[in-house]
Amino acid sequence: MRKLTILLIFIFTTSLLFSQNQRFTYEYSFKMDSLHKENVEKEIMNLDITKEGSNFYSALLITRDSLFKAEIEKGKASKSMVFDMRKIKQAKVNFRVSKNYPTLETIYHTSINADNIAIKENNKINWTIFPETKNIEGFKVQKATTTFGGRNWIAWFTNDIQIQDGPYKFCGLPGLILNIGDDKGDHIFNLVGSKKLNYEPLMINSSRKEIFLTNEKFNKLWNEFKKDPAKNIKTMHSSSEMSETLFSDANGSPLTKQDLIRGKEQRAQESFKKNNNFIERELYK
Repeated sequence: MRKLTILLIFIFTTSLLFSQNQRFTYEYSFKMDSLHKENVEKEIMNLDITKEGSNFYSALLITRDSLFKAEIEKGKASKSMVFDMRKIKQAKVNFRVSKNYPTLETIYHTSINADNIAIKENNKINWTIFPETKNIEGFKVQKATTTFGGRNWIAWFTNDIQIQDGPYKFCGLPGLILNIGDDKGDHIFNLVGSKKLNYEPLMINSSRKEIFLTNEKFNKLWNEFKKDPAKNIKTMHSSSEMSETLFSDANGSPLTKQDLIRGKEQRAQESFKKNNNFIERELYK
């Protein structure tokens, strides 16, 4: 970690601040099951920063996209596009957050029932900055607090890195946020690495069409999904022209549309039970 400190100090001299694109890596620790908080999940997240803005996402998405491209190229060469999805490790975090500079307009990207959803937010986070300081990996950091998404948050930011950004939607402090967590310890972001990028980082899934919603409409859609998680399958198979048996399971056995609906509902209910402690309680209430 000492090497990280030296690297960061070298990168963030004033003359180099925005001369190159930057990637900050955070470890995200989260407890998604409110009834079993002993279960702590972890995901490595990237905060890619350019002059135009930032993009916060699971680092596994880069690995996944690279594997997809490799498999597609391999398929073209062999004239076969069949590959095993089980070989690709799936991200635990399905959201992405982008911010535009200098306004710090924030867009939350996620999906519900195969629909790509985006929520644009212009409301600035109200911070209370305290004189309390400490050191994190050689950086002098200062304490700040805020109430956001139904939680009370404690952040530690450094004036040594003059970037008013941070993980998730958190931004607007006089320096980069190195560590932030809610007062219950359910969601914690901690900086673990940094590097300069000699290329323009691509926006993950930026080519996919998104439906822009308000917070209220998103919450309504979320609750509709919880009531009927297989609605899209029912709609897709409502046509009488479609065959009853369309797919096969891993063993090659045929699956009817009722099998697909029942399987989707069971998986969704299991997921709802285990994932009930979201970062923004007000968004998923």
